[in-house]
Amino acid sequence: MQDESTVNGLREICPSLLVNAPMKGRTTFRIGGPAQYLALPSSAEQISRLLLFARNAGLPVTLLGNCSNVLVRDGGIDGLVLQLGSNFSKASVTGNEVEAEAGILMSTLAQVCTRAGLAGFEFASGIPGSLGGGVYMNAGAYNGEIGSIVKSVTVINERLELVTLSREEMGFAYRHTALSGRDVAVVSAVLSLWPDNPQDIAARVADFTRRRRERQPLNYPSAGSVFKRPEGAFAAALIDTAGLKGVSVGGAQVSCKHAGFFVNTGGATAADVLALIKLVQNTVYEKSGFRLEPEIKIIGHD
Repeated sequence: MQDESTVNGLREICPSLLVNAPMKGRTTFRIGGPAQYLALPSSAEQISRLLLFARNAGLPVTLLGNCSNVLVRDGGIDGLVLQLGSNFSKASVTGNEVEAEAGILMSTLAQVCTRAGLAGFEFASGIPGSLGGGVYMNAGAYNGEIGSIVKSVTVINERLELVTLSREEMGFAYRHTALSGRDVAVVSAVLSLWPDNPQDIAARVADFTRRRRERQPLNYPSAGSVFKRPEGAFAAALIDTAGLKGVSVGGAQVSCKHAGFFVNTGGATAADVLALIKLVQNTVYEKSGFRLEPEIKIIGHD
């Protein structure tokens, strides 16, 4: 049930507020129940005001980007969901640096870098998420990581202060940063790149795009790699060796093309995916002794 004063208060800050908004169409998995309140802010000030309102109203807050690494449970998400997308995606180039807002897609930012003749971001061109999420978790692909090219990150911290953190303060590690597990909102980041011929940059982006299409199941909804890479092994290889390629629970399936991906073959629920995660974890542990840890973010309630 929605509280009218809460709806009015949130709408006063963010007129685009949606109530009981289905998340199924907002995640790349095409799975998920409704968000109680969904706001699409367009400025850091709006984000700060929404966070303050939620704190005063006792509303839990969930911050999302492109929802490409997210599984929303079937019961949906209680409280306020802030989704930073195209409404928060400006980028500018100064010399060898690119400053971009958190909602910009990696693929769009790669185009900005290419046009500017700045190299170093090509590896991220095929990552389906947005910059904010990529920075928060230090996303990576093809032996590259966001943390290696970040100069600074601006966030709204737990005290609702707008602060800028250096690369060193971000503490970048494998799929981890100093922000991990904290209730902070990434607002923007400055990337430190280097000049190169735009045609050569575009050729490398095209090569990464080709490799992604060849190796990943892009014809089905998914949330990318389901599990983190365990030390001393690769999740996809462990799953493949365990004979789990193509195994399904309901509409969720271990991809036949890339065992590290789970795909929605049609009508999958979050419960299907969670059951498949458990099945894969147990089987891989029994056969190899490795415990796989989910890389995707699981949010909401059953």
